[in-house]
Amino acid sequence: IPINESTRQFYTRQINTNYQDEYILKKIMDGYDKRVRPPAYPNGDTTSGPVKVYVNMMIRMISNIDVVNMEYSMQITFRERWIDTRLAYDKYFTSDMPEFITVPHVKNSLWRPDSFFSTEKVAHGHTIDTENMFLRIYANGMVYYSVRLSLILSCSMYLQMYPLDTQFCDLDMASYAHTASDIIYIWDNTTGSPIQFKKGVDNSLPNFILVNHSVNTDCTHVTNTGSYSCIRLRLELTRQFSYYLIQLYGPTTMIVIVSWVSFWIDMHSTAGRVGLGITTLLTMTTLQSSINAKLPPVSYVKVVDVWLGACQTFVFGALIEYAFVSYQDNILQAKKVKQETIRKGLNRLGRESQVQETTFYQPPCTCGYYKMNHRYWNFCWYMETQWPPQRFDKPLNS
Repeated sequence: IPINESTRQFYTRQINTNYQDEYILKKIMDGYDKRVRPPAYPNGDTTSGPVKVYVNMMIRMISNIDVVNMEYSMQITFRERWIDTRLAYDKYFTSDMPEFITVPHVKNSLWRPDSFFSTEKVAHGHTIDTENMFLRIYANGMVYYSVRLSLILSCSMYLQMYPLDTQFCDLDMASYAHTASDIIYIWDNTTGSPIQFKKGVDNSLPNFILVNHSVNTDCTHVTNTGSYSCIRLRLELTRQFSYYLIQLYGPTTMIVIVSWVSFWIDMHSTAGRVGLGITTLLTMTTLQSSINAKLPPVSYVKVVDVWLGACQTFVFGALIEYAFVSYQDNILQAKKVKQETIRKGLNRLGRESQVQETTFYQPPCTCGYYKMNHRYWNFCWYMETQWPPQRFDKPLNS
């Protein structure tokens, strides 16, 4: 098969490139010891200072924000780079030097920082169709490592304002074995923001909206074994209210209004009024149980507890109101019978008493429920805007 000149040049360049990669690997791996961390600067040693590891990542997916287990899932492309002057190959070339070589197969032959996510519960890499990672070695000795990871991370959630809450979830990364005298982690701002998001990630969550994120330059912590460099990503997640308006606040409001229907049912229709009161009370209790089943047991009162408790009080009050009115009616009827035996024909007094009983014993439920709503929503607004507790409502300084 005849080969034209352009094809010949392509294969020639490819052969030269492969030869260069092989030549570079032989040179830089000769005498290389991955057990020893790289020096902080050329011709230095391990006592010359810590290795600076620059980190950036792309968030591909956020899913399964679990309030009960206080965790969330995330898929990221994790990238880190550092300088290992022992791998510099610019000294072997005078011209035609490649900018970098891509050599993922030598990953286990090089020194790499022992990075780990301290807030991680479960994590795994991706190996379909091949391992989703690459490793580049640049001419000046810079090593660029990238890998795709799926993580399940813990998130301490404070539910005082549930379902009107905003949660802050942290992703902390540090070295497991090397102290800050050996490795320092730094967010990589050289190409823009160290955190990138795949398009649509902020609106892909079913119950939350990713409204903001911040990076902390340092969250270094001290343990019994030393001081460890740490960097932190904080995600600000606001719960979507529309779902709870339809599934929680709307139904409970209708249940309370339905319980008021008993006030217009004839007082002597005991089965109808009692049946309606008990049905609405049981429905309210069932709805409250289903809401609490989606939440972890906590020691503090949530705003949803205040709302459900107030609604249940109004429903229960409607049932108690009938019992109270019925008891008062029995007393009035007994007095009426006694008076009729003494003074015949005074039916007007009995009718006036009945009218007075009907109007006097009707509680101002509508007005009370309106006042409860007004105070409840004012309280929620105050908690969200005027008094955000430091421990869960204020993000870290970038």
